Amino acid sequence: MNKKHKILIDNNTLLKIINKSIEKKIPLSVVRKGDGENVIIGFKSIKGIGIIKYLKKLRHFNIKRYDIKFQKYFRDELLDSFYNSDYLGIAKDYSYSSVRRFDYEITNYYNLDKKNLIDSHFHLEFSKDPNNNNLINPIAQKLISNKKVGIVSHFDITDFLKYHNSKIVCQFSVPKRDAGLFNKMTIEKFNKIKKSIINVKEEIDIWFLAAGAYAKPFCNYIKQNNGIAIDIGSAIDTWVGQYHSRKYLREMINE
Repeated sequence: MNKKHKILIDNNTLLKIINKSIEKKIPLSVVRKGDGENVIIGFKSIKGIGIIKYLKKLRHFNIKRYDIKFQKYFRDELLDSFYNSDYLGIAKDYSYSSVRRFDYEITNYYNLDKKNLIDSHFHLEFSKDPNNNNLINPIAQKLISNKKVGIVSHFDITDFLKYHNSKIVCQFSVPKRDAGLFNKMTIEKFNKIKKSIINVKEEIDIWFLAAGAYAKPFCNYIKQNNGIAIDIGSAIDTWVGQYHSRKYLREMINE
């Protein structure tokens, strides 16, 4: 049987902590360590994370297989974001993929078990009800309502947030997953987004990030820039009525 770390902070408690951080303007970074991130930081360090898994994730993240400089840079950026996070999401359920079973070992290897550990699927509290424009969790809905918001995502969620009386102050995006040969991520593109985030001077209550593995270091930079950053991942898909990208999202419309 696979060992698992005990998650002591439940989702509602976390959402209340986020709300208090907004009220008191306390910088915060909440990120999730998923399969892709585990492969990037586990390759060459954890037995079982091999070259095939690694190359597959490079393709998903639009990283050239021979761009070794950026691969090393991005790996360090991921680890930095995990170490500097206030709350780190880890796998609660190992049934979703073959990579999940390595989560415990990787978390221990990098001493991330000392962090405030949360369920990596906490972001589903931000999912929209398939039947209306409300979120499934009323506390999460409070967090997206009546706010000045920063977004890192390619989705246009202006109308959805306007429905909740919130305004997007600024938005940045990275290439979509598997974006192809001519839309690769590079150090230059990565640092351009990083610089754009750091240079934001407008007052923003909260940032929501849905940028795959890149969301993690960007959350870190937002916190360093005195902001509050929440890695909500695929939950943002539901804000535009899309439930097909993940199995757990499809299950929401089949209930």
